[in-house]
Amino acid sequence: MEGKKILIVCFGAIGDVTRALPLAVRIKKQWPSCTLDWAIEPISQSIVKGHPAIDTVRLFDRPRGLSAFWRFVQEVRSEKYDLVLDLQRHIKSGFVSFRSGAPRRIGFHRKNSREYNWLFNTESIRAWEHYSPKVLQYQSFGDALGLPSMEPLDFGLRPSSEERESFQEKLREIWGSTAESELPGREKRIALILGSTWPSRFWMAEYYVELIRRMSESDGYTFFLLGGPAEEAFAESIFSQCAPGSAVNLVKKTSLRELVPLFSEVSMAVGSDSGPMHIAAALEIPVISLWGSTSPKRSAPYGSEALILQSAIACSPCYRKDCPGLDTLCMRSISVDAVVARIQSSQIISEGR
Repeated sequence: MEGKKILIVCFGAIGDVTRALPLAVRIKKQWPSCTLDWAIEPISQSIVKGHPAIDTVRLFDRPRGLSAFWRFVQEVRSEKYDLVLDLQRHIKSGFVSFRSGAPRRIGFHRKNSREYNWLFNTESIRAWEHYSPKVLQYQSFGDALGLPSMEPLDFGLRPSSEERESFQEKLREIWGSTAESELPGREKRIALILGSTWPSRFWMAEYYVELIRRMSESDGYTFFLLGGPAEEAFAESIFSQCAPGSAVNLVKKTSLRELVPLFSEVSMAVGSDSGPMHIAAALEIPVISLWGSTSPKRSAPYGSEALILQSAIACSPCYRKDCPGLDTLCMRSISVDAVVARIQSSQIISEGR
């Protein structure tokens, strides 16, 4: 495929897009003169924009509806791609793949496809068990292309010097408005990923408060609270109970792209199943992930599989967005003691990297 035009179709979910990045790196490493484009929606655009392996970002402006989708499909078709890799596995991505007119179109196996997606492609990757790591499923596309394996995986996600400087300036401003002491060094910073798209995935606010209190008092850690608008009240309930200097509330104060320089400036991250968790893993820091309603067998952060904490409650994982009347017992069963122990374990992993 040297010199040919290739399109990756992976539209939206932050975690999925992040875990697909090593495939792009693997392709570009083998075929540096190929044109490699990525079809995506606005929510995750900043993850691939400017990525060293991606030549052009093909944006489907989903909020603009059906007319925007049709214009997007026409744009894709006009590019005359030689190969399309459909990583989305739904009817929408299948239609884009088919309408591209590419002579070779690779998608998921029928067993793993949804909405008859398998009908739109000319080839498929091998079948996977349902509870299998998505990051490895995406690598199967590289295997289907006969590409040399890549171990460890390279996400190619790194902050530019301008991004680092801009984030540092923002951090100093926020810290200066809330604390009188100096900001601790990277080795004493922990990112707390508070939110998720599912309420059933949230760890308890009082647990976060206790974790911050214990680790700041005993080891001098400062915690960065991360999240979007939906987590604003949740974060404030935590931050309001923290001692001065023990936490920095960055909820709603960082964009998705700013998580890249942010995670490069902390020693580790803690949080439940979410997209930002995978960005942290891509930046090669230890990630302590908390699992209740979903399974780490599919989505454990790459490189931190040994640091997962999964609830032992019988109904876990249920894959329900909202807990059916059990007061999120699965997440409550993950104790602060267990997280503290994982933090200590992550220090060993971090030292070995």
